[in-house]
Amino acid sequence: MRIGLIGSGGREHAIAKAVMRNRSRDSLHVYGSHLNPGIQRIAESYATGDLCDHKTIDDFFSTNRVDFVIIGTETPLICGVSDQLRKQGIGVVGPSKALAKLEGDKTFMRDLLRRRVGKGSPAWQKVTNLTSARNFINETGQVAIKPVGLTGGKGVWVMGVHFQSIDDALEKIQQELELNGVVLLEERLIGEEFSRMAFVSDGKVIPMPVAQDFKYAFDGDQGGMTGGMGSYTMADGSMPFLNDEDLQEADSIINLTINAIEDEVGEKYRGFLYGQFMATAKGVKVIEYNVRLGDPEAINMMALLESDVAELMQAIAEGQLDDHMARFAKKSSLCKYLVPASYPGNSKEQVEINIDMDEIEREGFSIILASVIQNGAILESLGSRTLALIGLGERISDISGKMETLLEKIEPTALRHRKDIGDELVIEKKVQKMLELRQQV
Repeated sequence: MRIGLIGSGGREHAIAKAVMRNRSRDSLHVYGSHLNPGIQRIAESYATGDLCDHKTIDDFFSTNRVDFVIIGTETPLICGVSDQLRKQGIGVVGPSKALAKLEGDKTFMRDLLRRRVGKGSPAWQKVTNLTSARNFINETGQVAIKPVGLTGGKGVWVMGVHFQSIDDALEKIQQELELNGVVLLEERLIGEEFSRMAFVSDGKVIPMPVAQDFKYAFDGDQGGMTGGMGSYTMADGSMPFLNDEDLQEADSIINLTINAIEDEVGEKYRGFLYGQFMATAKGVKVIEYNVRLGDPEAINMMALLESDVAELMQAIAEGQLDDHMARFAKKSSLCKYLVPASYPGNSKEQVEINIDMDEIEREGFSIILASVIQNGAILESLGSRTLALIGLGERISDISGKMETLLEKIEPTALRHRKDIGDELVIEKKVQKMLELRQQV
């Protein structure tokens, strides 16, 4: 099986490792924005370039005679690379450009939920001037401020978190209006976030275990928004702060959304759908959708998959997905990203990274490389999320304790991580928070 992959980040390294478990049968051909040394070690061919260069991408995968292509990152989906590949008869794990509007245009997503799904959305309004913004805030209370387009998980500002007063919120809105002419305002949701991702192919939807991502840069949810500092899953596939009704509602919203957008666009969805949800006292709400796997959550999922992942991906690309194809280990998982001190700032400094990968493997963890390049025998960070550790086990607290002991010994001085991801006391606080919120209703 000749497998194509687009992307060079940690998510794509995790996907690459998962699909290449049977190297005697399969070969990997990668097109990315940079050479990821982790992916490069297991790829038969690897090209770099513009992720929206349709012709170059098409030529690369056609020349390598791939059976199908997995699109890992959002940019090529938004600019229609999947459509171009399908025109050439190449199967794709990734929705069309029209379907990708679910992530690429937040107001389209909100309007679809309002018109076709009928539930799961907070109050929202697209505004083009400060008067409308002020009126919406006065009517709704605290709001989240979001650019309409792609943000990579870093472009959201929340009243009560990033600023307290209406005037400060309006100043941020004005900045966004001057930049883009439009901004999306949404009712601020209070509760606990969770990620529910699914494999989707021609109406078949198979949900993955629930994960929780940690977006803020520092322990205790302090600092700026990031692409995700780490994530964990529990052995039962849910979260201790969720009840059965929460999970059923999230799955219902996902299925209704897939049905709605397939009907609206007139095309079948083949790929991944990532629903970021908030469990609130008034039920489950959609924070956003992504039309690809989340990062870091993809790292957890690829580590937990016990299936033949190459066959699973081919089935998605060909519209042949079946329930038995997606089997996950009944274990907890923990992923933590190591990042430069300046992250999520835009540091361009390339920092040398010395880390004992052999010791990581001996301790039962795997390493995922992300924003890093190989310079001779040296690894260098490119300034964003550099690498991640992923571990599996029965209890999340045991994995966390063991990982923290290891990182205390081997973490490079140029990098840092969040210590509280997977911490038992942090999880218990989340459980108590949701109990208290539900009792207020």
